[in-house]
Amino acid sequence: MLGLNGLFEKGWTCFERGFNILFGVSEEEENMKKNNNNGNKVKNFHIVNGISSEFPEIEESILDAWRTDVGKIPAESGGMIGSKEDKNKIDLYVFDENSKNSLASFYYDQETMSIHYRDWKSKSYKANGFVHSHPNGAIRPSYHDISTALLHMEFWGLDYFMMPIIQSKKNGFYTVYFYVANLKDGNVVTTLNYVLRATENGYEYTHFEYWSESHTVDELTSYRSRTEGKATSERNIKPKSTQTVSQAKNHIAEGVAPKKNHIDKRKLFSKVDNLLPEIVRQKVIVCVGAGGAREFLANMARNGFMNFIIIEHDTVSETNVATQAVYVDEIGRSKVEVIKEELLNINPDAQIVCVDKFLDDSMTDEEFKSYMDEFRHKKPTDYLILGCTDNFAAQERSAALALKYGTPYLAAMMYKGGAGAELIFTYPGVTPSCPRCLLRHRYEQYENGFKNDVDSASCSYFATSVMNAYKGYVAMMLLAYRTAPGSEYNNMLDEVKDRNFVWIRLSPNIKEALGIGLFEKAFAGAERYTFMGEPIWVPQTPDGERFGSDNCKLCGGTGDLRSLRNKWNDTRKICVTAKNGDKKNGLEIAKIQPLYLTEHKASGFNAYV
Repeated sequence: MLGLNGLFEKGWTCFERGFNILFGVSEEEENMKKNNNNGNKVKNFHIVNGISSEFPEIEESILDAWRTDVGKIPAESGGMIGSKEDKNKIDLYVFDENSKNSLASFYYDQETMSIHYRDWKSKSYKANGFVHSHPNGAIRPSYHDISTALLHMEFWGLDYFMMPIIQSKKNGFYTVYFYVANLKDGNVVTTLNYVLRATENGYEYTHFEYWSESHTVDELTSYRSRTEGKATSERNIKPKSTQTVSQAKNHIAEGVAPKKNHIDKRKLFSKVDNLLPEIVRQKVIVCVGAGGAREFLANMARNGFMNFIIIEHDTVSETNVATQAVYVDEIGRSKVEVIKEELLNINPDAQIVCVDKFLDDSMTDEEFKSYMDEFRHKKPTDYLILGCTDNFAAQERSAALALKYGTPYLAAMMYKGGAGAELIFTYPGVTPSCPRCLLRHRYEQYENGFKNDVDSASCSYFATSVMNAYKGYVAMMLLAYRTAPGSEYNNMLDEVKDRNFVWIRLSPNIKEALGIGLFEKAFAGAERYTFMGEPIWVPQTPDGERFGSDNCKLCGGTGDLRSLRNKWNDTRKICVTAKNGDKKNGLEIAKIQPLYLTEHKASGFNAYV
């Protein structure tokens, strides 16, 4: 078995991760019990929800050291840990001052860690894990973390691997979530053993949610082979079970570590460098729902965008293969993880915050904003929030959050059978109509209790690709607005600011299929030159008395969406229209009665997000 020397020398850099956020730190901190210091720096607490475990014990000098480095400086950072004699006690630690880190990854320095590993080994000490920090709220090990744990167990000859995850704070009062991965009967079982918090007077064990995750060795080895570019020779796809997902089988040959091909990063985007300036490409794309939007996200990365927040709690299923840009060997895996891998395979320097949660009532506005705040020194218009979910309640909430935080907004919906699609977009201070103004009839239908029964059946993926392409053009228009001098996208929004509802005709029979006759009217006299694939940018006005309608229940019909910034303390309290919706085959459907459409408002018809 190749030792750590060989592992480092072969070029392994570990612990790239993808923010699988399941529980927030703040809730656990709020539930913490207070106690007086009775002379012990580490104080034991009764664990209410979880399994109390003190394995492994951590020497207090190491806990103290974490106050000054990994537990204090911003994520991500880390170092190697080990044991002198008793594997149940962590009494060795070295902080990696030379690691190469980003918001989304910790790469230990091979040369530095090799020196310390050889020193420990010469003294018969045992390296048995890595500690590293995650951004605020990211308290779980990622799939990549776990696969890397298996890699180290193989190379170090261990049947366990320590991987404490730290939530750092500027004052050094960090919280450590101590995870241990164990090899058991061909599986890697990762368990949260305990949670320890640094305080002014010492350290406290605190309450935690029991958490354990199991994956097969074959699955994790195959994943490592794929992500490191090693060809997969044998595939054996098995259905997902409650604990494991078995994917393409392969093995890493003993003593050989796959290497990534050398690339010249300067050439990756050289042909699109002049498309948009760097200040635009550094803006943040916040995608709520990432099934059908995966292709869109990949293409934004290909256009040089590198900052992404992806909020999605679904896993890849068999039926997604035909309707989304997913693959058979991804079935059963988290969508945020596979999308993260694809984006990093396009741009290795991409900064990706993966939130493995649904945008529902369990997510507060403050939690949502905390993910945005991972990207520092950004103003509201440096973000683009996208509603790309299969749930209308989440669409409604994402729109309200964009209004609250003053960001541009873009949402998309595909219609029944892929016959047509729609896009809506808003930009505070530029577009007068809010999302509810644009979709008033749909909101009202949900308020009246409509149930949904339309899914993606009979929808060609070409329809999704066309919708994603138009979505990309609109996204660049919103992101570049007044910040890209010399680019055609710089002032493009001004041309369509009052036409922020877009219809796309994806079938020549859209009138017969959906009752949408506006295309015939718009292209009257040009039938010889039109057929399908055309968009129309439908004129819009805010819902308000000056335009002959009741004031919009969301924006009040003001015509200036900047007035809504920070208007609501909690957007969950204003988003009530979709609570009567239902789901079928995993899709939230906006089923609205067929009505003929005017030029001014989007009426209803059978559609799915």
